[in-house]
Amino acid sequence: MSTTFEKVRRAYTGLSLLLLNTLFLLIIMYAVLEIAAGWLLKKYNSTVDTATVGVIDAGYNGRAWKDQYFKDAAAYQASSQGRKVFEPYSMWKNPDFTSQTLNVVNGYRKTTNPSYSQADSVIKVFVMGASTLFCIEVPDEFTIASQVSKELHKAFPGKKFEVSSYGSSGFVNEQEAFLLSKLLIAGKRPDIVLFYDGANDTRMQVGMSRPIPHAFFELYDQIFRSIKERLWANMVWKSSLLTLVMKYRTDDDKFEQNPAILKPRAEEICRRYASTIEYGNNLAKAYGFRVAFFWQPTLLTVKKPMLEPEKALLDLSTKQFGPCYTIMEETVNKNIFQNPSFPQKSIAFNITSALDSVQESVYLDSVHLTAEGNGKVAEKIVETLKTNGFIQQ
Repeated sequence: MSTTFEKVRRAYTGLSLLLLNTLFLLIIMYAVLEIAAGWLLKKYNSTVDTATVGVIDAGYNGRAWKDQYFKDAAAYQASSQGRKVFEPYSMWKNPDFTSQTLNVVNGYRKTTNPSYSQADSVIKVFVMGASTLFCIEVPDEFTIASQVSKELHKAFPGKKFEVSSYGSSGFVNEQEAFLLSKLLIAGKRPDIVLFYDGANDTRMQVGMSRPIPHAFFELYDQIFRSIKERLWANMVWKSSLLTLVMKYRTDDDKFEQNPAILKPRAEEICRRYASTIEYGNNLAKAYGFRVAFFWQPTLLTVKKPMLEPEKALLDLSTKQFGPCYTIMEETVNKNIFQNPSFPQKSIAFNITSALDSVQESVYLDSVHLTAEGNGKVAEKIVETLKTNGFIQQ
């Protein structure tokens, strides 16, 4: 009995030592890999930082509102943690927030409008869009919607306008059409509706290696994910190694480079965009408002003079996104904006040229603009509305 016990004890001791040594080696290996992954991520991020720090400096230096806005924006990000609020059918909206320079009311960015009395006849303008309309990069008064309001009152001094922004990060054109339908069903009645699109439709539905209908963000966290999956997600973001693995496993940052694959995708998304324009036009006829669709400028499609900060950002963006933006631009121009037989040509406008004459840097990334860039876009939108008779003098 004692001999058998001694054999078992020795076997157990040997196995325990083997397991402990193996565990020790795995811990050492993981620590080495974690350090190496951290170094690789730091190297990658430093490349991105080098390209973006110049445009960010150009976009914010000397702005009197900069310090207060950065404080408010950081508080908004901390309070929301990047999550969205579930919204039926259109899927999500932005968390509400109140501060000195950044305000979100009922899920959408506050627009700065001049005051008016109840006796005034007010033209109500809805602007539909995504993050480039939400304009998290600037204070309330410098969003595109706020500057559209300013330009409308300048162009039509005898009229009163109330502009409302319905921009939500990650939206594509079809989601905005659903949201407009919901607003109409809820009893809201605009006089003019403006759509401002192109970036997300191209990025997510054409360019990505695995195209997706829209950005799903973290709705899984709020609706479907189990506690275990949330714990895994937290582990990923706290580990350099797991972050690196997930970065190379997912398609979120991978974009198709082959034009032969991109062109059929662009044709399909262009067809759907044309259908949304037709749908919006039919809604306008049924509910008695005017509608206009604007295709937005991006860093990869504008022809503006490039200063050094924007040149570095353009080089980085071209490597990341490939030719998807230029192919999509060519496709919508051919089929919609420059097509004389397109049925809704009178309400569809490509305003990529809005920034062509701007000398200074106006891009903070490949699609989001500085306060000055937003102002130029707003000027072009109002100029287009005025030229095409959307608003009578």
